[in-house]
Amino acid sequence: MNDQQDSPRRRRAAVRPAVTESEGAPFRRLRSGRRRSEPTAPHDPLTSEPAAAGHDPADDYPVSAGEEPQTTGPDTTAAGPEEPSEHEDQHDDTAPEAGRPEHPEGTEDAAPAAVSAEDAPVRPPELEAALAMRRKRRRRRNAIMVSVFAVFVVAVTVAGLYVNGLLNVEPEDFDGPGQGEVDFVVAQGWGPNRVGDELVAQGVVASRDAFLEALSAAEGDSKEVHPGEYPLQTNLPAREAVDVLLGVGSAPVHYIAIDQNSRLPAALENIAESTDLDLGELQELAAEPETFGLDASYENIEGFLHPGEYRFPVEDTAQEVLQMLVDATTEKLAELGATDPQEAYRALTIASILQGEARTEDYAVVAGAIENRLNPDNSETGGLLQVDSSVIYGLDRYTLEFTAEEKADASNPYNTYQHQGLPPTPIGSPGDAAIEAAVNPDDNGYYYWVTVNIETGETKFAETYAEHRGNQQEYRDYCAANPEVCS
Repeated sequence: MNDQQDSPRRRRAAVRPAVTESEGAPFRRLRSGRRRSEPTAPHDPLTSEPAAAGHDPADDYPVSAGEEPQTTGPDTTAAGPEEPSEHEDQHDDTAPEAGRPEHPEGTEDAAPAAVSAEDAPVRPPELEAALAMRRKRRRRRNAIMVSVFAVFVVAVTVAGLYVNGLLNVEPEDFDGPGQGEVDFVVAQGWGPNRVGDELVAQGVVASRDAFLEALSAAEGDSKEVHPGEYPLQTNLPAREAVDVLLGVGSAPVHYIAIDQNSRLPAALENIAESTDLDLGELQELAAEPETFGLDASYENIEGFLHPGEYRFPVEDTAQEVLQMLVDATTEKLAELGATDPQEAYRALTIASILQGEARTEDYAVVAGAIENRLNPDNSETGGLLQVDSSVIYGLDRYTLEFTAEEKADASNPYNTYQHQGLPPTPIGSPGDAAIEAAVNPDDNGYYYWVTVNIETGETKFAETYAEHRGNQQEYRDYCAANPEVCS
């Protein structure tokens, strides 16, 4: 290496002012390139402690073979040019020596624990501008996200309030008081929705929802609206209508329901189960028709317990309860003009057969055929009704099937295959439609009828037995194709 070429350390030493032992350094250069302006004591590069008076810092550096010891530190000026050492010639003083740590422990160049704001490096303007732009974009993005989230929260809140308002709208209801009078009838099989619709249709309540809410809020365990007739008014608050339908606030009552075609024994048992009345007492009274204003010649009150739904005070007696049902039948017969006791009893018996033999729309036609058969001079049946419903009544069964022996059994007084005319009594409780058809039968020439389709109830009529046999075969063919229906 050329001895005339200055090393970097030598060039720096050449421009530094001399430092004597008697005075401190005017400033101290830091790694960051900044200078500490306050004066400091002479610095020992190995111990980082101030040098003692009269101590030469160069004495602390080791001397390598072939290297002359320096009489002054690197920052001092000596007489004559400083010759570069072999070490200085090969390595820049800013690079660490091989096998030696870059910053020996205790030296000035060791990394400080923290860098003060004053010592922080200065960023280039271009970097500061890029960082500022990034911070601006981040703030804008955060503002947009916050705005979108706020809008979403507001929208959800508004939607929730709207839906809640819809779900909590009070149903339309009348304020009352009621007006006029309405005889409201609840038919058998009506549920709460149907009752509510009918109340609205007749102007009793303002809306079905108001009725259903009042019914649900009604006191008591039972919220069932039983069939029957109720005295109501129009423009009633739903709560008041419910009170009437459930009997709230009124005297306690018993409720009974008599089905069409119910036989007397079954009807009496139903009444006893629905009330506190004694079954034995009811049966004794039923065998005394005169007790209820009926003809004493009647065997019992079979057929007179009119089908329907009834309510009566719990203190009513067995006789009062039965009288209520009997009166409903006699009033219907009188309304149709059947006031003579025997004529009324005959019509009631025919009506009970219609109830068990035909569909409602066929009542009048079947009633005309029965009248034709009851004529003892007819050439087709010779006065025999030949109806299965009467035979099984006498057998105390409900199935229409019976054996050939039972069909030939004349000991059964209700066997209309063996005995001419009507059975001794009605065979059940007929409804109003059957009673009307019995009092006013259709005038026709039929003697026979048979249901050829059980599912639809289709019935065919015939004037002759030969024609009737053809209809019977049609019924047999139907049953062969539908054994599950006919079995």
